Amino acid sequence: MKKPKILLASLGSIGQRHMRNCTELLPEAELCVLRQTSGAIVDLPEQVVQVVHTLKEAVEWGPDAVIISSPASRHREVADPFLDVGKNIFIEKPLESNFDKLTGFVERAEESTGFVMTGYVLRFLPLLSFIKSELERGVIGTVRTAFIQTGQYLPDWRPNADYRDGVSAQKKLGGGVLLELSHELDYASFLFGTPNSLMCSSGKLSHLDIDVEDSAHILFEYQDKRVAIQIDFLQLVPKMGLQIVGSKGTIEADLIKEKATVYSPAHPEGQAMKDVRSRNPNEVYLRQLDFFFAKSFADYQPRFKDSHTNENWANVRQAAKIIEIVDAAKHSNSHGVRVQL
Repeated sequence: MKKPKILLASLGSIGQRHMRNCTELLPEAELCVLRQTSGAIVDLPEQVVQVVHTLKEAVEWGPDAVIISSPASRHREVADPFLDVGKNIFIEKPLESNFDKLTGFVERAEESTGFVMTGYVLRFLPLLSFIKSELERGVIGTVRTAFIQTGQYLPDWRPNADYRDGVSAQKKLGGGVLLELSHELDYASFLFGTPNSLMCSSGKLSHLDIDVEDSAHILFEYQDKRVAIQIDFLQLVPKMGLQIVGSKGTIEADLIKEKATVYSPAHPEGQAMKDVRSRNPNEVYLRQLDFFFAKSFADYQPRFKDSHTNENWANVRQAAKIIEIVDAAKHSNSHGVRVQL
């Protein structure tokens, strides 16, 4: 294949990860970095042939694909000019900082001649995909309730950086636990569908120096089940737990250790589910980018055999629905009401 040209918009921690993975999956690619704000000096690989500081320069460079890792409040601003010219676009989660900013964006993305996706990376976690297939197979019968719990102490997220300077800590950049940990809202929708209504209680409970909520409890309500979600910036020991209670049994999973167990009357002590663990913590990000490149470049040879056939990725409409859910959760919290979706 000809040398692909890939634009990396922003080099925060996730942007740097995407840059490293680009060089691993497409070592022949030419990379350009868009840096619209000042930041720490980052060592750039030799594949980076240009650094630009304006969107106009980025468009003029003529990338074949664009990877947007800027703060959520700037995602649409960066994506818009590339949608106009049909480029392949990967937009980190969350899609935007609020739903009102997405007016007309979903339709434009769907009409684009390029491939557009959103970075809800847990959809590429082999264990979560396996659990979804097992639920569809009826391994625990009809789902009745589920509990999702994810948390990690914010200052520990990036030990070499001041947490107060990060996107997560700042309202103006689209921070707060509801947006930053919207992965959990997305994978709840991925596993169980969009809820009919929700209730939320969120707020700042810690002494962290942030101007956003550090914890949230959300209840997704469906006609036949309930899904409770607890997310926070507080837990000193990182946690990513999932429990699903069905009419025939219960699944309990640890998404950090990538292990799951099924409990049932026949196996009250638990029976381990199939071992589908990743080889290392970066693999899920490689899988996600591998899929994006497989969709973007017709002659790309994917690293993972299911990248051409994976149907679990998050499109822009699904990602916009998560922002609508986040806005509904904030409304529920501030007004103390159940919100219909």
